Amino acid sequence: MTALTASPVSVDFHGTAIPTFSVEGVVRVAMKPICNAIGLDWHGQRQRIKRHPVLSGGAVIITSPSKSGLQKFLTLPLNKLNGWLFGIDTNRTKPEIREKLVEYQAECFDVLSDYWQKGEAINPRASTVGERRPLNRAVRTLANLRSARGEAADYGGMWKLVNGYLGVAHIEDASPAQLDQAMSFVQDAIESESSRIIEGEWLGRSALPQQQATIDAPVAKRWHEYRSADLYGDTAAETSRLSMVLKTLRQAERDGVSVSVADVSGAQEELLAFRHALEMRSINLGAMSRHVEMLERDFLSTVGPAIKPLNPALYGDWRERIGATSRMAKALIR
Repeated sequence: MTALTASPVSVDFHGTAIPTFSVEGVVRVAMKPICNAIGLDWHGQRQRIKRHPVLSGGAVIITSPSKSGLQKFLTLPLNKLNGWLFGIDTNRTKPEIREKLVEYQAECFDVLSDYWQKGEAINPRASTVGERRPLNRAVRTLANLRSARGEAADYGGMWKLVNGYLGVAHIEDASPAQLDQAMSFVQDAIESESSRIIEGEWLGRSALPQQQATIDAPVAKRWHEYRSADLYGDTAAETSRLSMVLKTLRQAERDGVSVSVADVSGAQEELLAFRHALEMRSINLGAMSRHVEMLERDFLSTVGPAIKPLNPALYGDWRERIGATSRMAKALIR
């Protein structure tokens, strides 16, 4: 399976945010979050995808940045998702969605029958040309606004952006409710582009007062005062000085303004706290590994030989357990 890097757009799937990716014009769906939302065992479904002659050919691993670093997703093209859902054993899914999934699979049988016997299959929930017309005009307006700022009026690129946001392969597949979501998405983009033009960005920034963002992350506490919850807890990002610096930099990049540095001492202290925490973790894991190694050696040289003649099964069980623990400890400190 090929590995690519892309930025995700989350779509809602039965109340769960599912990452989708637009790669070279193809909308791809992250499969593990869908399995979790449905209640399927991910390991089993991953093996099923790898074994399937059609699904395996479309499987691609996407590497995407996240708050915790780079994260990998096994993805399928959106046009393969329906076939994957069609083949799911509904008895393995969450009870609360089982009925809807059975109805969906029953509809799939009818759709396949219409396609092969009647030559076409019609989705009664899909939007009509007339319903899509306002969105069509909005997308064209957005493309023209970007053209006014000197960028190419990439009409096709605008539709790829909208389709990726909705998680559909083509806008014709969108429901009326999704059209409303897409219209809000495009209107927000139009307002953003319009404000840039009104502020004179495309006319030349030299004629306007130079904007500037300031990085100010003073010391909240010294590095030795940080607790684990301050670094890794649920609310750590809200008080993190490192997050504060990165947020200012990202906003400056979006706004296209220069950056000045007032105080980064808080970020430096937090970085020192992270390093200290990692060093302590390494020390503790090393001590645990040595202790387990000593335990395994003592068992094999003293206790084990005494137990083996009396109860070979017990000896084998203990040796396997101690050996597994030793291997796990060694793996943790690599």
